Amino acid sequence: MLGLPAGWYLDPARATLEFEQVFAGSWQFVCHVSDLPAAGTAVRFDCSGRSAVVLRAGSGELRAFRNVCRHRGARLIDGDRATGLAFCVDARLRCPYHGWTYDDSGALVAIPESQRHTSLDRSALGLYPLPVQQWRGLVFVAFGPPARPLHEALGQVDGSWPDLGALRRLAEPASVACAADWKLACEHLLDAQHRSVARPGLKPGVFAVPEFDRSGEDAIGGTAALATGDQGSWSARAYRRLASESTPAEARAEIVFLWPGTLLQLAPEGLTVQQVLPGVAGGCSLRESRYGATDAGRETRLLRYLHARVRRHALAMDLRLLERTQQGIGNLEPDAAGPVADNEPALRWFIQRMRRACGDAGRDTRAAAPRRRLRRRTAVPAAT
Repeated sequence: MLGLPAGWYLDPARATLEFEQVFAGSWQFVCHVSDLPAAGTAVRFDCSGRSAVVLRAGSGELRAFRNVCRHRGARLIDGDRATGLAFCVDARLRCPYHGWTYDDSGALVAIPESQRHTSLDRSALGLYPLPVQQWRGLVFVAFGPPARPLHEALGQVDGSWPDLGALRRLAEPASVACAADWKLACEHLLDAQHRSVARPGLKPGVFAVPEFDRSGEDAIGGTAALATGDQGSWSARAYRRLASESTPAEARAEIVFLWPGTLLQLAPEGLTVQQVLPGVAGGCSLRESRYGATDAGRETRLLRYLHARVRRHALAMDLRLLERTQQGIGNLEPDAAGPVADNEPALRWFIQRMRRACGDAGRDTRAAAPRRRLRRRTAVPAAT
């Protein structure tokens, strides 16, 4: 099996195509239900230049809208810089530009008296609604009609995952820029064979290579046992030892990758959500959110500390490796594609899913351009 053509990682014209074919109808992780505890609490979520707002309505229901005023197109809420969280008085969204106000159903309910509009149909100027659903305490939104409900997308792979509603955010979500195409970053998350080569300082890491044994149309799932051996960083060694002693029955990680770029990892100390969000061609952002129990004991808190150290070290290496790979791909012909190993089920799944999403429409536009044939030149001896 061959991977994706090199041009798919390089062509800036693909951004609009991939949003429409991949991201618009897919579920994107936004936050945990505990981040929206009361009526009026809201959160902003951005993806590929689009923005959504999820609001806790007065009835307690979660509702989502495009984060844009119907008057002049201003963004309705900014939210906290790190978390995106905001509060809307009386669960109403008021535009900061001209003061147009919408209730928690998205209906336009107020316009400042100083603004005169003749024959204005307010009923036609409500906010654009977006699909929003929950899965075991996690909130997801879609920017267009999803192919299937969230519980169906995850139902074939969630296995023995518990309810996560009792968890709470452990730290503000962290987002870092990555100088690589979003597809390359997703493939890196699912690539199992690079660990022993590209991460020598973390060999072995905290967990062994995941075994993906469950797959569906929009998700793939599996488990990862604790890595074995006495090597690796002191943080990884301490984590493995403590996890095997304090939680021997739970000393593994449950993993789910939700199309197109959300990785959920449930470890003994809590949940980590990693997201790959697209940017311009050759760039993306990596967002990480962590959740855990509020009544955690000393051992669990120590596991969190140790795992965070390992993850920071791994992220630094991953960013360098992804940038190196993105730059290297630029030296290939647009239609060049490398082979994918048979024992890379998750990586193969992602590539096949990407091909189904884009199909012939995903061909790199530069690949069809005529190329000049280079005449073979006879080698000329160098002057001595």
